[in-house]
Amino acid sequence: MPELLTDFEEQRDHLSRLAYRILGTRADADDVLQEAFLRWNRTERDDVRSPRAFLSTMVTRLCIDRRREIEARKETYVGPWLPEPIVEFDLGHPEPVEMAETVSLALLHVLESLSAAERAAYLLRVMFDYDYSEIARILEKSEPTCRQLVSRAQAHVQAERPRFEASADDVQRITDQFLSACSTGNLDGLVQLLHDDAVMLSDGGGKATAALAPILGGDRIGRFFLGIFRKMPANARVALCRVNGMPGYAMYADDKLATIMATDIRDGRIQRIFMIRNPDKLARVSSNAPA
Repeated sequence: MPELLTDFEEQRDHLSRLAYRILGTRADADDVLQEAFLRWNRTERDDVRSPRAFLSTMVTRLCIDRRREIEARKETYVGPWLPEPIVEFDLGHPEPVEMAETVSLALLHVLESLSAAERAAYLLRVMFDYDYSEIARILEKSEPTCRQLVSRAQAHVQAERPRFEASADDVQRITDQFLSACSTGNLDGLVQLLHDDAVMLSDGGGKATAALAPILGGDRIGRFFLGIFRKMPANARVALCRVNGMPGYAMYADDKLATIMATDIRDGRIQRIFMIRNPDKLARVSSNAPA
């Protein structure tokens, strides 16, 4: 038993990263890891050549099963569904690996439109560098099929999420100017920071006030935010943060975290805004947020 526990703990970080990227919520990822641990404890050690390979296979298959449950939940979900955010408030140190592009809300949102098998194959290959023989074994499919899954997923991701690296100066400038424009009611200044075809998605899950459909266009998004800031209580405050590696804001009302927002910056302007208000998805952030 001690050896089994040690092997599992050595792989926990890898398994957690894999599960979160496939599932999009840490609550579901935690459930999968718990189930994997219970199954691992019932496994005959002599049957395991590589704990990492064995556990990665187990977790991936459990995640594919859990994705079916998530998709069923999304069918009755109120408004847009966004992944649970991972938020960093300490901006004074280099960006941690967990906050990299591989876990950005922009990418995870695009992955939501893939099938469970496409998503798993894409992540295993592109994000975790598994070879196709390993992916075929994990997914119980042929190598040619896995290559097709990854190819379709890559084409979709590239079409929806082309890479535009925003410079640190652009990020700082746009982050500061966006907050300033919202605070001062400067609609023209706000609209200039947004692409004409910008999109804003707001996830309240029926448990917090949120837009029930995407808001399209820089002008409409700008007016939406000015309306929000005009209605904010006197004791409201906004803190800068990183949300899944993206520049973002934490908004508080009555000293309670009410909103996490991430901005997707491309070509020096904001292309997408992700606003998460569902309290279930903010619970972990609230427990770690600065006072």
